[in-house]
Amino acid sequence: MPSPRPAPSRRAAGALPGAAASVQRILRAASRVFGRQGYDGASMGEVAREAGVSKGLLHYHFASKEELLIEAQRATFRELHRRFAERALKGDKGLAAALDALDAMWRSVRELRGGAPFIVETLAMASHDGPLNQRVARLYVESTQLLEDAIRLVFADELDRLAVTPDRMAVLIRVLLEGLTVELAQARTDEDAARVDQAYLDFRELFERFVLTGGTLPAPDPDELGPMPLPW
Repeated sequence: MPSPRPAPSRRAAGALPGAAASVQRILRAASRVFGRQGYDGASMGEVAREAGVSKGLLHYHFASKEELLIEAQRATFRELHRRFAERALKGDKGLAAALDALDAMWRSVRELRGGAPFIVETLAMASHDGPLNQRVARLYVESTQLLEDAIRLVFADELDRLAVTPDRMAVLIRVLLEGLTVELAQARTDEDAARVDQAYLDFRELFERFVLTGGTLPAPDPDELGPMPLPW
């Protein structure tokens, strides 16, 4: 599996004394602020105050609020991967550990609910040219690679029993999280958000029941899949 990409700061982490620590502090603060205020309500100044850094240092590392939100998501995936990789290496593997990892990812998505509309917008823009969209595309690639690696670590002793191969499962989980993010972006009431939570719980139950089948399911031939009318 390819190694994770370099740290997200605009310049090399070693360019300033303590720069790496400042970047991580900024990213953690950004996640908290976006979660509380939403993307539109948050400001770079508020993130700087939350992180305990100057606005100049914040802009040194992150050129815009858009870039900051994308990199906050990247940092979350990296931290989750690190945490569960350490657990797996200590022997905490199998289905229970995989469910814990899924729950942790869902909590991270929920904490960034206020930024969901912007995340959906950037997802839609990812196919176009431009530095921001290139960052989104890199986030796609890296998050999928990290998910695949985590699946291989957590199910290291049961890879032959997985219902789908780790690379396909990683794409499935990433697409699920993106879909739930779209639903969160459309949620206007607590009841709406509760329905999205239930959708996650339903997926979690299916995952628990069927992720280990004793043999991988074959991938269907796309040419054999007929068109299906959609409600929209």
